[in-house]
Amino acid sequence: MSKLTARQVAVNLLEDIEAKQQYANLELNHVLSRSQLSAVDQKLVTRLVYGTLQWQLRLDADWQRFVKTPAQLPLWVQTLLRMSVYQLFFLDKVPAHAILNEATNIAKQRDHGKYARLVNAVMRQTQRHGEVDFAALTDPAERLSLTYSVPQWLVATLLTQYGAATVTQVLATVNQPAPAALRVNLLKTTREKLLAELQPEFPSLQASALSPVGLVASEGFFAQTEAFQAGEYTLQDESSQLVAPALQVRPGDQVLDACAAPGGKATHLATYLDPAQGGHLTALDIHQHKLKLITDNASRLGVADRITAKLLDARHVDQVFADQSFDRVLVDAPCSGFGLMRRKPEIRYAKTAAGIARLPEIQGAILAAVAPKVKVGGLLVYSTCTILAAENQAVIAQFLADHPNFQQRPVVSAPNDVAGTAATGLQLLMDDGQHDGFFIACLQRVD
Repeated sequence: MSKLTARQVAVNLLEDIEAKQQYANLELNHVLSRSQLSAVDQKLVTRLVYGTLQWQLRLDADWQRFVKTPAQLPLWVQTLLRMSVYQLFFLDKVPAHAILNEATNIAKQRDHGKYARLVNAVMRQTQRHGEVDFAALTDPAERLSLTYSVPQWLVATLLTQYGAATVTQVLATVNQPAPAALRVNLLKTTREKLLAELQPEFPSLQASALSPVGLVASEGFFAQTEAFQAGEYTLQDESSQLVAPALQVRPGDQVLDACAAPGGKATHLATYLDPAQGGHLTALDIHQHKLKLITDNASRLGVADRITAKLLDARHVDQVFADQSFDRVLVDAPCSGFGLMRRKPEIRYAKTAAGIARLPEIQGAILAAVAPKVKVGGLLVYSTCTILAAENQAVIAQFLADHPNFQQRPVVSAPNDVAGTAATGLQLLMDDGQHDGFFIACLQRVD
């Protein structure tokens, strides 16, 4: 069997990601780690996969003009056409004739070449006519949807929530490369020392303007360094780094992280605790296999003695914990994840309005379940990695209406110059900087 080319690998990957609803980064790492591709070809596969996913709706609009029933084509054919159109319009260093020839050759090797002529004809038509004039579309939701390749229902929701100017700015960022972000482990080093240690190898590395314990870089593989293995830092987005300090944890506090895997926020919270003073964190997750992620991260970062990982659905905490057991509680709730669109481009296509409609109910149920476990005077922080008000401000408003013994407090970790800081919480959008979209609300039990 002949060795697969980079483009064949990319087509197969894109087909699997969509068919099996896989996370692109996990599937890509899995395939590339077992491939025989050169470093150059691995970079090409990565660019083809992420680029095609990021621009999928726009690419489909370009080639589907020339097929009567595009949805009836096999998924691999749709994927091949998308990827080839991506190269045609976004990779200017690849000659058009080479793109068309490679697409036709790949088609000849699938389904006995049944679709080779169609692929060749569609690609030639697409090349001849050029891109669709998306700017000429009159409906704002449709124009923004196809221009930036974000589902129209989501664009319409965001337009209602934020207005055209803000949404346009946000969508202009979602297809840009996501930077690498590190959280410095202050138990083992300082930000200044780690920056000096890593900067010779990663020249673009610099201090985060958003997080006082963050470092950011435009590129680089940071999970293979000796400093990472030694637990001097972990990989965590800048906006996510604001969650733990929002809880204002004291050394002797009892802390509950109700939805903890993979442990980024739990291990951050643990750095504020002192076991000698009785400080401890209980980390819950609903999946057994994810508990190991928490304990592994805790061991590497040197906080294993401050964390107990426990298998439990946070909605059932009443079965295990007495009321007023915790000084601080974090609910980093399951959410739609639309604040991660730049980092996980496939997320925008896999989720639907109907599919996420029940999320606010689940989020509210978790908050309601853990609320009695907070001590009077204690803090409850709610966070999500989404930008939808239905999962953020609306959930908090409903919780406060149902729980008059809680009052909203300022998010103390929010920088003063960040847009979105308000009485209803901190809403970070992707256009605020190079970080993910995120929401944080701080609530105090007063009775």
